[in-house]
Amino acid sequence: MARFVIRLDPRRLDNPDLDIRYALPDLLADRSGGIITDDGYDYVGEEPSLLLFLQSEDVERALACIVDVIEKTRVLENDLHRAVRVAIETGRGHEVIYPPDDPGPFLPGSQPDA
Repeated sequence: MARFVIRLDPRRLDNPDLDIRYALPDLLADRSGGIITDDGYDYVGEEPSLLLFLQSEDVERALACIVDVIEKTRVLENDLHRAVRVAIETGRGHEVIYPPDDPGPFLPGSQPDA
């Protein structure tokens, strides 16, 4: 089972409605035909970012669905591609997978996976 983490920066959302913590996982579960499931949420950082945790046994299909929704679907009046980073949990931390050219650490104070 793979665990994905979506990090949303509310400062980059047009509508920083915290209901997105429910709306986005529900939308992803629906769009993926159930291969993506909600695994909770948390907040991180001094200017808190919202972390959404998702699980899937089909990494490739789940990732394709997540990227498709981020790039093509407005959620609660937000264009997510401007405010979202996506990582997959690894044994050493988090590997950033979206945006694809983002080498920085995923969480404050962490090092990027090599």
